[in-house]
Amino acid sequence: MARLLTHSTPACVASAAADAIVRAVNRHQGHRFNLALSGGSTPPLIFRRLRRLAGRGFAPDRLRLFWIDERCVPISHPDSNAGSARKHLGNIWDAADVRIMSGALPPPDAAEAYARRLHYFGGAYAFDMALVGLGPDGHVASLFPGTDALEAGGSVAVGRAPSGDYRISVTLPVLRSARSLLVVACGASKAWAVREALTGRPVSPFARACSGRPRVEIHADAACSRAL
Repeated sequence: MARLLTHSTPACVASAAADAIVRAVNRHQGHRFNLALSGGSTPPLIFRRLRRLAGRGFAPDRLRLFWIDERCVPISHPDSNAGSARKHLGNIWDAADVRIMSGALPPPDAAEAYARRLHYFGGAYAFDMALVGLGPDGHVASLFPGTDALEAGGSVAVGRAPSGDYRISVTLPVLRSARSLLVVACGASKAWAVREALTGRPVSPFARACSGRPRVEIHADAACSRAL
């Protein structure tokens, strides 16, 4: 069952999520902590908080960074999820073992290459923690309602966003196999999908990713919490 924690603002959500990552890294018994990152508006706030804590709250060289999805653009493109992380993580990017999705490759080639990379680190079980958000339509990663990617097996799929652009995304089996899901949910439009996850009625892609997971921690802002 998912656990809900509420905060007043998106900035407070980001701070709490960053602190949760630090605690998980410090508890981890292995050398590297496999953390999967996402795009969106809240993760850059999380990354900047982590950057301030690096070297004081945790050792950034213990991180191995993955991505749960990526747009099919080079890392230098302003829409690149990895590019945004590189910009906001600062010295953490330099210290961590970074394993980006190659958005500059043709989508099928990029998906195949990342599937091989995940296989090397445990396949569907590669992630110690996945940082995820959700869209107003209930999508998670780049798994949109009614798309083939949402029902894909394997570990990495190619899909299309409603805007028509191609995306590379890990699949539901990978998200559901992560040792923990750390969710950030800001805004009233996300409340219905969060409610599904909390009540165990998985219809949306997001709630399906949370379904049956032993450790799902949802950090929601006041706007989302009030609409639950």
